[in-house]
Formats: sequence, structure tokens, C-alpha cells
Amino acid sequence: MSNNDQNVQITTDVVRHLAMLSRLALTEAELKITKEDLSRIFAHIDKLEEVDTTGIKPLDHPNELLNRDRDDEVGATLSQQQVLDNAPAVRGVYIDVPKVLGDNT
Repeated sequence: MSNNDQNVQITTDVVRHLAMLSRLALTEAELKITKEDLSRIFAHIDKLEEVDTTGIKPLDHPNELLNRDRDDEVGATLSQQQVLDNAPAVRGVYIDVPKVLGDNT
């Protein structure tokens, strides 16, 4: 909503239309509740538009994102036997996992 728009009144017909577009089957009681909820949401947006934001840069994210890069360091590794000892199922020298694609053969 821009400053040129007047307060938009949410009607039951508007909520019914939005529900139809959203493929929502709302009862009459749910339509009433949704109408009240949307009215409060738009009233809050109207209130936010009253705030003077002159000189405030728009945010693309509420928190500044920083990459936490670090050098790769080689550490102690597990032996093949240590890995197999910790596996839930083993077949030969491989970790046995359930088949996720294809048939069960």
C-alpha cells in the first residue's frame, strides 16, 4: 500500500476471493476470523508507513551476513577399521546402507 492509497477495508467477499485463489476451503467462521486478522495486519502496515524513514538505507537482510572463512587444516583421521567399527551395518569392507532407489533386489 502506498501513501496514495486510502485505508482499504477488507470485506468478506475479498477474503472469500483470496481463499479461492489460494485453494483454501474456509467456513463462514474462518472467513470472519481471517477478515479480522487481515484487517489487523493492514492496520499495522498503515501504522508502519507513518514512521519517518528519511535517510535510512533499506535492508536486504535483518542481520549483517559475514562469511566465516578459515584455512583447512589436516587433523587426525580415522582408520578404515575404526570407521567400520562405528557403522550400523557392514558388508565386507563397505558400510551397508539401505537401498533408496530402484527395486528391492
